[in-house]
Amino acid sequence: MKYKLLAADMDATALNSKKELTPVTVSAMERAIAQGKVVAFSTGRSISLVKPYIDLVRGMRYAVTGSGASVIDTVTCEKLLYETIDPETVKYIAARAAGYVMPIFFIDDKTYSSSWCVDNCADFGLNAYEPIYRSQMNLVDDAFAFFMSDPKPVEKLNLFFASDGEADAVYEQIKTLPVRFTSKTERSLEINASGVSKAKGLKALCAKLGIDMSECIAIGDAQNDEEMLAAAGLKAAMSNGSARVKAIADVIAPDCDSDGVAAIIEQYLLD
Repeated sequence: MKYKLLAADMDATALNSKKELTPVTVSAMERAIAQGKVVAFSTGRSISLVKPYIDLVRGMRYAVTGSGASVIDTVTCEKLLYETIDPETVKYIAARAAGYVMPIFFIDDKTYSSSWCVDNCADFGLNAYEPIYRSQMNLVDDAFAFFMSDPKPVEKLNLFFASDGEADAVYEQIKTLPVRFTSKTERSLEINASGVSKAKGLKALCAKLGIDMSECIAIGDAQNDEEMLAAAGLKAAMSNGSARVKAIADVIAPDCDSDGVAAIIEQYLLD
């Protein structure tokens, strides 16, 4: 099979554990693009937290962001897909999640959080993200109050908790809402509009480009990558990925600190 497109998750996949896109991975991506292949990030991040990395890769154009809520052509700024949670639903969630929690609101392609939360990233297990949060995120005094003052449709809402059990407690209060829990851990909830997934985002991108899903390679490591991998022609999991992702995969890539995405490009995407 001649593959035409590679969709790569970012954190713990294309990016190493220091949140870097290494020169080895950049080179492999650029060589594939030079051969006429499409290389796109497919990530839980908003475009504001993705664009600095896209700018490192000559010729990269497309991104599936917000775990599939938005698919963007960064050259024309066209939205190939855009799905949001209605403000009333977000208000209901926010009222039940207030406390010592770090919220990240994805609104109009930007991310918003509370300054005090970023000051205390370590409490939420987010130390590695602090530099890009400080440089690319919109920080406000209180993100919940900021949202409540002017409620808007939300592409995604992330909630990070400092203690085990808190995510479950909030989940029990909101689990019947018309939303999609794209990812759920002991200390985090990733919430999208119902039906949102990276797989749906990738399908929208392929439809735009006239590429069949069987001609795609998808690579990832975590829960919100599972449907994308299942839908792709070649399913690649990072060796540092979850057991569930590895069970779906056709191939296992080296870990994120060993340029696993570059290895998949070299073996399966380059002519």
